[in-house]
Amino acid sequence: MGRKTAIITGANRGVGRGVANVFAEKGYDLFLAYNGETEKAKEVQQYVTEKYGVRCELFDCDLSKVEDIYKLVDTAIGIYGKIDVLMSNAGVGYEKYLRYAKVEEIDHVYMVNYRAGILLATLVGQHMIDNKIKGSMVFTASVKSIQPTPIDCIYGGMKAGLKRSVQSIAREFGPFGIRANTVSPGCIAINPKGYEDKTYEGDADRIPIGRTGTGEDIGYMAAFLCSEEAGFITGADFLVDGGQACGENSMDATEDYDGIHGRGTYIVK
Repeated sequence: MGRKTAIITGANRGVGRGVANVFAEKGYDLFLAYNGETEKAKEVQQYVTEKYGVRCELFDCDLSKVEDIYKLVDTAIGIYGKIDVLMSNAGVGYEKYLRYAKVEEIDHVYMVNYRAGILLATLVGQHMIDNKIKGSMVFTASVKSIQPTPIDCIYGGMKAGLKRSVQSIAREFGPFGIRANTVSPGCIAINPKGYEDKTYEGDADRIPIGRTGTGEDIGYMAAFLCSEEAGFITGADFLVDGGQACGENSMDATEDYDGIHGRGTYIVK
């Protein structure tokens, strides 16, 4: 019995790169999809093949184009013969007040952040059914799907819609032994496209666990969800955010505090 194989989209940088590292560590052969950053993709390929001895194939595509998605899946199946895991991770960031948003921008976010994942699930899911593969699909959502800000109406809304759709995917494909879940990252210090100059200074101070996340943090959760240990988990969303969704830090919980909200005072009214 050979290695399991995983399609990972957006694997040339950021979260996808971390996910690829983890799945290679777990012994998967990889089919890494990326968009236009060939040198970065080759760096990932070289790293995982040399460190973990797995096979890793690359595919340059534009997930806003339906024909590229079909070709992606056909190529992966042609190379490996079977796909055990779909990690639909690729996405584009978008932060803008709605009143300034352009229709073509909204359409692009929809096509990459929502439609691409749904179409990939359709194609890979049918492949799994046809070949009796009890596979797993994981989709990258976002903490912003439950923590709205004034500038993420489109991005956060698409991620929320993706989470809801994956619940239906889990219902549809579950009877065939195929599981589907989402992972919602919080503040991951990865400098995605369009945010190359972003600094994360001060972000860790607002996160309960005291640090920003890494792509590998998301990868370990995704790998767990694709493992036999998670065999009874489907249609669920998992926050990997260092506690960000619980609320930002407002005081140092490691220090003693004698006020009415700490240990010292009990008021009877």
